[in-house]
Amino acid sequence: MQKLYIADDNVEFAEYLAHVATRDGWEAEICSNGLKLLEKLKKGDEPALLLVDINMPHMDGIEVISGIAALNRPMRLRFMTGGGAPSMEAAKLIAQARDIDVGDNIHKPLSRDFLRDVLKTEAVALAQMQAQSL
Repeated sequence: MQKLYIADDNVEFAEYLAHVATRDGWEAEICSNGLKLLEKLKKGDEPALLLVDINMPHMDGIEVISGIAALNRPMRLRFMTGGGAPSMEAAKLIAQARDIDVGDNIHKPLSRDFLRDVLKTEAVALAQMQAQSL
């Protein structure tokens, strides 16, 4: 079972993502901000996909990059926002500069079919990542 962490302060949206992912065989955990995401990430070591909102209270998507980069765990990251693309593009470039595996950005709202396509793509990428680490 693939592991998914959703960091988003919009509870309904995060629950929607988790519901779709769970139905597709993912184990999903919801975090309301970047601090909670980092706490949960430190407790595991299995490969994981992170869906991270750019705009959150306490620690946003850009601020969480340093904490993610410090973890020794196979991860893929996708940034999300319902706002403008420049902040997501900046976050993606910063994460890539820190050697974090980053997929395409996600613009909210998103359809169930789009999310399912993202999850399929990321499942393949995580499997490849795990095979390389063996």
